[in-house]
Amino acid sequence: MDDASLWIFGYGSLVWRPSFPHLRAHRASIRGYARRFWQGSTDHRGLPGRPGRVVTLLPDHHDSLSRDASFRPESCWGTAYEVPPGDPEEVLVGLDHRERGGYDRVEVEISLSAPRRPSRRVSGVVYIARPENANYLGPASIREIARQVVAASGPSGANPEYVFELARSLRAMAAEDAHVFEVEAEVSRVLAEKRPRSS
Repeated sequence: MDDASLWIFGYGSLVWRPSFPHLRAHRASIRGYARRFWQGSTDHRGLPGRPGRVVTLLPDHHDSLSRDASFRPESCWGTAYEVPPGDPEEVLVGLDHRERGGYDRVEVEISLSAPRRPSRRVSGVVYIARPENANYLGPASIREIARQVVAASGPSGANPEYVFELARSLRAMAAEDAHVFEVEAEVSRVLAEKRPRSS
């Protein structure tokens, strides 16, 4: 692999639905960030006035994280994609459009993980929705997040599907993320509560 290649790190829907050409995909991680369902989606998993909740990354030292006594800094796991040499700009233009609902392109160092090989670091980019963007929703209880997720749907589908696909993909790569799994479990509970009970 060429260190000069463009690498894209996906930690949300890009983990299971990249929708852009790539040479290979690797289980990968980045340090210094925590994944949270604190970004509103009005263009994919929700609508204007009824946003869904999707993930963004916050620096480990972010005030909202530091106020959480249970928070412990750890690597954020996802998927890194190596983009074909002839396609970088076209891929980035497509991703800029896909992530237009509040996400900015940020350069990061990505650790690639491969079976029976030592991890390898490459430079790459990740899309992060910062707190100052218009669709940022910020922290909420797991219950509040789950209720909002269950009530939301948009052009890319129902918001619960996003949660379940992300959790499933992380488990498939043996990656831990307590926040994602807590939201997944609570979304399942809220959906179960809404099902009509048989008499």
